[in-house]
Amino acid sequence: MSRIIKIEAENVKRLRAVQIEPNGAVTVIGGRNGQGKTSVLDSIEYALGGKPNVERPIRDGNEKARVVVETDEYIVTRHFTAAG
Repeated sequence: MSRIIKIEAENVKRLRAVQIEPNGAVTVIGGRNGQGKTSVLDSIEYALGGKPNVERPIRDGNEKARVVVETDEYIVTRHFTAAG
């Protein structure tokens, strides 16, 4: 089973930019409501699952978004634009 080594996301849902490099068996993503916890998890889903199942995965006010998920086997990069 592959494990995630690094996640980068820009302009996805509530996120401006985030970079996470997990360094253990469990990584806690915490924060108050509306700070982007779900957006981080959705970013992983968008990268590994393909096309987002939401109308607009891009942060309001932006025209494009990017997600990079690096595993110990692959690097997956997804770009999203307002046009789809």
